[in-house]
Parts: sequence; C-alpha cells; structure tokens
Amino acid sequence: MFRPFLLISVLAAACTGAESPAPPAKLSAQDAWARAADSGMVTAVYLVLRNPEAAGVTLTAASSPWAESVTLHMTHEMNGMVHMMPIDSAPVAPGDSVVFAEGGRHLMVSGLRRKLAAGDSLPLVLEFSGGRSLELKAAVRSPY
Repeated sequence: MFRPFLLISVLAAACTGAESPAPPAKLSAQDAWARAADSGMVTAVYLVLRNPEAAGVTLTAASSPWAESVTLHMTHEMNGMVHMMPIDSAPVAPGDSVVFAEGGRHLMVSGLRRKLAAGDSLPLVLEFSGGRSLELKAAVRSPY
C-alpha cells in the first residue's frame, strides 16, 4: 500500500538543506614546500603541522622515496654563527600548530635520487609516535 505521508516526510527531510555533520578535524600538514635541488644533493622542506585533535602528537621521523634520508633539524644561532642541529622529535600540542620554516625547524632531505625542479612535488611520509603516519607532497620552488 502506498503511504503518501511517508513519501512526504522523506522528501521534506531531503529538502531542508540540513547538512551532515562535518568529519572531525585531523592532523594535517599544510603549505609544504621544498627548494629545487640537483640529484645527489640536499634540500630543505618547510611546512605547518596542524593538530586540531584532543591529544598531542609528536613527529619522530620522515622519509621520501626520492631520497636516501629525511631528518628533522633545527637552526640555532650560537656566538654569532648559524648552525643546523638534528633534533629527535617535534611535539605538536592538542589544538596547536608547529611551523617548520627557514631559520627554525625544517626537514633536511639528503641524497636526492633525482633532480627537483620548480613545479615538481616531493613525496614525503611523516611518522608520529604511536605508529601514525601522514603522506604529503611538498611543492618544489626555485630558491628565489
């Protein structure tokens, strides 16, 4: 038997414009970019890690299929000289962001297996404590 009331109810619900709830915000890497570089050389990657989640996360490692190694680094100034030092991790507090930028934290990509030219996208995998990982692509830019 046809039930017009049921049909009207379904159509009315579909037409209300009610949106389904947005999926919960997740850890993300934004604005990732790398400097152009020749094969066999090194480059730096800069990005912003955003953690809108309720728990903190810690970046512990990174890798790329296009490089022999990717390490976390921090630039420090000591006695008027600038030094790059490897760091073990980069914590990101709940609801916070960590910026990887020139003159501060960054990823050092060593032993490039191919040339990186402006317009390329360098694939990366960021690894976090607890076994989580995040895949991303860093846009390759010319130095100037």
